[in-house]
Amino acid sequence: EDKYSCIDHSTSYLHVQSVRDFPIEKLNAEVVLVRLDSELICNPLGSCSLSLERTVSTIKYLQKAGAKVLLVTSWTPVLQSVYPVLKSTETFADYMSSLLQVKVVPVNGVPGLTSFKPEGWMQNDIILFENLLNFKGENANCNDFSQKLASGAAIFVNDSFSLSHKMLASTVGITRFCHASLAGFHFEEELMQLRKITDTTRRPFIAIIGGSNFLGKAPALNLLASLCDGLFFVGKLSLQIMNGFGIPVPSCFVEKNSTKEVLQLIQTAHNRNIPIYYPTDTWCLNNKNNNHEKLEILDSAELLPGWTPADIGPSTLEKISSLMPLYKKVLWIGPTCFDLTEEFSGGAAQLGRILDKASHDSCDVILVGSAACKAVKGISGSSSKYTTFKNASVVLEFLKGKILPGVAALDKSYPYQIPWNAIFSDSSQPLVVDIGSGNGLFLFQMARDWEGSNFLGLEMNKKLVVRCLRDVASVDKRNLYFVSTNATSTFRSIVSSYPGQLALVTIQCPNPDFNREQNRWRMVRRMLVEAIADLLQPNGKVYLQSDVESVLLRMKEQFMTHGKGQLVVDDDGGGDHQMDNPFGAASDWERHVLARGAPMYRTMLRKV
Repeated sequence: EDKYSCIDHSTSYLHVQSVRDFPIEKLNAEVVLVRLDSELICNPLGSCSLSLERTVSTIKYLQKAGAKVLLVTSWTPVLQSVYPVLKSTETFADYMSSLLQVKVVPVNGVPGLTSFKPEGWMQNDIILFENLLNFKGENANCNDFSQKLASGAAIFVNDSFSLSHKMLASTVGITRFCHASLAGFHFEEELMQLRKITDTTRRPFIAIIGGSNFLGKAPALNLLASLCDGLFFVGKLSLQIMNGFGIPVPSCFVEKNSTKEVLQLIQTAHNRNIPIYYPTDTWCLNNKNNNHEKLEILDSAELLPGWTPADIGPSTLEKISSLMPLYKKVLWIGPTCFDLTEEFSGGAAQLGRILDKASHDSCDVILVGSAACKAVKGISGSSSKYTTFKNASVVLEFLKGKILPGVAALDKSYPYQIPWNAIFSDSSQPLVVDIGSGNGLFLFQMARDWEGSNFLGLEMNKKLVVRCLRDVASVDKRNLYFVSTNATSTFRSIVSSYPGQLALVTIQCPNPDFNREQNRWRMVRRMLVEAIADLLQPNGKVYLQSDVESVLLRMKEQFMTHGKGQLVVDDDGGGDHQMDNPFGAASDWERHVLARGAPMYRTMLRKV
């Protein structure tokens, strides 16, 4: 299996197309809707400052490129009480105006251009719509609400990474109605940092894990046990680990439904020969004494009924401090205290100082969750040295191996640079690309008959691509190659790097279900058409074929509509779309259709 063709599809969805990679000239005069994170914008201090700069850069970049910018965001009553600028759409618009140094116009009512009078939109104005949480369709990811939200917008840009784990109309549903869905600069950076969590290049790697609910976090904990070189449990999770090791723990603190998962994690660590640490001492509260100021330090192995652990003790912190020089990468996720309240969170502040010192000693420090981020916030000049994720839910869902809906909804980019000179004997030859190449029968015959051209098959089915690559290797064809990818969104990023010219693109018999108007991932969409029209050489051709006439007509319409005058009909069989196959090579499905006596519908387009 070739790594450039058969990428890991469990994480391939993380390689999204960003504003940075999108052709800047295609932003001019387009209406672009940007999804923002209101908390990030209102909290410009500490680790959020760089994130805020990236979000502001996204908006300014779009505006400078000539786009008409619409902003949408949401905030809860709790957030509104913390940040007065969120009192209303008007007050937040004023705040955004001062931040962007351009007029931001507040618009109340159902978001979308259908509820807005364009005559009030000056050339450089930015529109800010009402709080999305005022509409039930947002959290329900309602199709109708998503369509209203996207009305008039051609391009969607998501710069609210903290909501990636949720399925919302403004992060997921809207992508069905915009021809391009991109990541903003902040979203792009956060996604890159998220992938680094599971990167084991920097070793040894230790995870400090707090909080509670072992059962719910078990998949994430098992992944960390398979990646890290050490695990240090704090908070209520540490009590489950201690119980798993047979250390006496009062039954009221044991999550009895997670015993199996605890023992499984301990076994994984044992098999990999990595240490598992837990607190050696804790600050404890005597349940009979209501004076919370009178905490006592107890040995963790001697927890007695009537005492409630509150936070990790000084001996535990000394142990963590002594371990830090041994590791080059540290992940801290979850609070150190046992009852999840800030009243007993002194251990977090001290742990923050320990990790700050470690970062000065060239250790990579990743902070996940509000407790970890808050612990280092007050340390002067420290924020830029860390990778921070305030919303732990996004990271936990990622570590559990779950798909993040807000990421999966965005258009994809191909994650590798294809070594054209290595896969083709002469990469200067004209290139023919077959989109949806299936079992490769058409391309194998073409590559045999047209040795003066190179042939590239783009196919979503990884198993078919593996089979085709093995056949290529067995016959030693140096003008034929296959890539496993969704060409609809990756065509431009793959073909644009080809050294020679793109002479022909073929799309044959796509699944009719993928070409329905309401299908977000239908193959022939504006994004693909524009990429083909841009990259095709003058007089280059596009060959469309289907055994379903309505599918052919739909594809042809898309090319003629979005080809921006660059494409004309070269041959369509005199108007009935039953022209002969011009290549003398047929796909497997074409042979099947003709064998049963059914017609094939074809048309050839040419770039002028």
